[in-house]
Amino acid sequence: MPTVLWWGRCDRDYSRNRIVARLFSELGWTIDHFHPISSQLGLVESYLRRPRRPDLIWVPCFRQRDMHSAIHWAGRWQVPLIFEPLTSAYEKEVYERGKWPPGSKQAERRKQWESNLFLRSDLVVLENPAYADFVHGEMGIPREKLGVLYQGAFADFFRPMPPPPATAPFEIAFVGSFHPSMGTDVIVEAARMARDLPCTWVLIGEGEMKPRAVAMAQGLTNVRFEPWIKYQRLPERLAAAHILLGIFGQTYKTDFVIPNKVFEAMAVGRPLITQTASAYLETIGGSDVIGWVPRADPRAIAETVGRWLEYPKALGRRGKETKALFDAHFSFERQRHMFKALLGRVGLSQGQPEGIIVDTR
Repeated sequence: MPTVLWWGRCDRDYSRNRIVARLFSELGWTIDHFHPISSQLGLVESYLRRPRRPDLIWVPCFRQRDMHSAIHWAGRWQVPLIFEPLTSAYEKEVYERGKWPPGSKQAERRKQWESNLFLRSDLVVLENPAYADFVHGEMGIPREKLGVLYQGAFADFFRPMPPPPATAPFEIAFVGSFHPSMGTDVIVEAARMARDLPCTWVLIGEGEMKPRAVAMAQGLTNVRFEPWIKYQRLPERLAAAHILLGIFGQTYKTDFVIPNKVFEAMAVGRPLITQTASAYLETIGGSDVIGWVPRADPRAIAETVGRWLEYPKALGRRGKETKALFDAHFSFERQRHMFKALLGRVGLSQGQPEGIIVDTR
């Protein structure tokens, strides 16, 4: 059996890591782990612990800090190195958090640092073709080094459940972090516009924008806030809603990410409303099953909810169609096909890299 060395500090229970670990397992791989005490001192620790030579080094999502030591050993052992950043640290710090302005010396240094990590990988795995376009265009990474593996949802956990009764009061739910990209303020404004509808808007989670959302909701009887819930309870909580909400923020990143909440809402089979984005163009972007709305448009959200609630018995059917859409594009079977093709691109598996090499020219 081939062996992959999972390199770096990471949360093995994080949904993406669970999915990738299962993909390796189902394709017949043995997984070894090198989890250093400190990423900064990872190279020193690796020489002390001497992990055995694998057939592949895999650096999991968000672990840019572990790349230095992984690159060293990939070169020493002459084995392929696949890095799955999922998102770019440069993009996150410059465009999402606004830590430095684009084009500034600090931003350019950060871009150069991360670009060098990407270039020294045999393959960089990103979450969708739109994000790969960004990394190619903004960071200058050749397309032949870029691959895509859609996020999906952990299939053993997020399963369809019977819908709630199609009777008022209907629940419109958002579950996630109150980050600017989520647009929780837009959701509260939509609830204000829809306050005459027989529904309750429930915002579940925590984050920096929650105080603003709570303040905006003062005086609204159709808005309720709930604290963050344990991951183990998430599928059941999602399934309790009649309609689930995606993201509605105006940050730069919202155009080329598909958040976990979208995959999870689809996987449990609930109607979904979210804003349009380039990230969906290759898959579900043309489907009228999803309630697509323009960016940061509370009126469009309120109007979509109003239309759907005119025929509440149709919500169950729309939920089933949403799950079918998920199965067609983001199922574990689809992920397995994509993953096998990714391994094939570094010479470790047979299969055609169908839909993996990104080319939007």
